Amino acid sequence: MRVFFFLLAVSLVLAGPLVNGQSTDGRSIDVVLPGGILKLNQGEMSGIPVNVRNAGELTIANLNVSLETPEGWHSSWGLITFLYMGVNETVTLEITPPLTAYGEYDISLRMVSSLSGLDVSRQVKVNVSGEKPPETSEEVVEEKDLKPEADEMISRARDSIQRALDSGLDVTSASNVFSRAVESYNEGNYAQAVEMAGLAYRNSEQIISEGAAAEEESAEGEPPEDGAMFDYTLILLLLVFIIIIIAVNKYFI
Repeated sequence: MRVFFFLLAVSLVLAGPLVNGQSTDGRSIDVVLPGGILKLNQGEMSGIPVNVRNAGELTIANLNVSLETPEGWHSSWGLITFLYMGVNETVTLEITPPLTAYGEYDISLRMVSSLSGLDVSRQVKVNVSGEKPPETSEEVVEEKDLKPEADEMISRARDSIQRALDSGLDVTSASNVFSRAVESYNEGNYAQAVEMAGLAYRNSEQIISEGAAAEEESAEGEPPEDGAMFDYTLILLLLVFIIIIIAVNKYFI
């Protein structure tokens, strides 16, 4: 019984007051390792040394060190029984990313001591190398959903280019972009097909608009045919009138 009360007293002295899981009596931790971005491989277990330092003024008891990882990952935890003031301790944690993991992730390094009233988390960046996993079914469905839009946009671009050709316009640039749209469509890349076909359509419409404006400007520069005929007829009438006047003066005067 005396031993029990003695251990309880020691625990209370080490713990100090608790407020929302954080110590308010001067206890704190510095994380020396890990630093930078951790390099991991798909499906392979890696050991991560975690070095922590007691930067406070009191001993920290029963410090649980663990990694909080995404779903499907596996990781271990470590325990530091006593972390004395100004002392560094290292525990090695094991972590295994799944085969479906790829690229950069943010995981949390968590250090908890219920006895000492500490609950500290630090963010750790990891980069998982390996083969990029295939597209998920959701990504494939989303890509297929763009097929009707790609069909419509390619049809609009084709009609616009044909109208430009019928008007005798040069649509080389629009045709080149349209060919890329068709290639993307045949490869199943409907998102790029929509983008390229839209660009070809806008290019073709601009060519048609500029061609119409040039034709209108050219037509405005030519004199109207009716006006030219009217001026010619007036001159003939004037000549006939002058001849009549001359004849009258010659024979009647």
